[in-house]
Amino acid sequence: MEVVLVMAILVIVAAVAIPTMTSMFTTYNLDAAQDTVQTELTKCRNKAKEDGCSYKFAVKANTGSYRIAPDSDEYWSGNTGSSSNASGVSSEGKVIEGNLPEKVCFSPPQGVGNSGGSGSDWSTVATFLADGSALEDAQVGISIDGSGTMLFNLKASTGSITMAPQPGSNGK
Repeated sequence: MEVVLVMAILVIVAAVAIPTMTSMFTTYNLDAAQDTVQTELTKCRNKAKEDGCSYKFAVKANTGSYRIAPDSDEYWSGNTGSSSNASGVSSEGKVIEGNLPEKVCFSPPQGVGNSGGSGSDWSTVATFLADGSALEDAQVGISIDGSGTMLFNLKASTGSITMAPQPGSNGK
């Protein structure tokens, strides 16, 4: 009888704890993704300034994949001819690829995202120029399980990045 009572208590505790833990991990993944996007956009801007040439930040919509590379057909035609190491940086050090945390994906707002190159499925979010400014104002969103979309807004003239919940979403 005591064993059954202890098992019943454990089941009740688990039933209460599991949803709470799941919610905590979801929030953690979204926070980590926000930090990642902000960092990678800044990294792209800095690479453009350091190398003195334009760099693109591109994403694959509805996935967590992103890519930073010089704005040249050589890097966006589908075959860059360079291999990446475990950290996602190409052997040449010019191409950076990565992924957002699990279950978080890019959700570009309607009308955003040009083709990254012929035959590629990359959508260009921003092109940073050698002076640190962007080619044009840009916006990209991230969401987890299709809800709570956060928008990143890029101001072209300064290259500054801000973020806010998408209107009508249940983001933070």
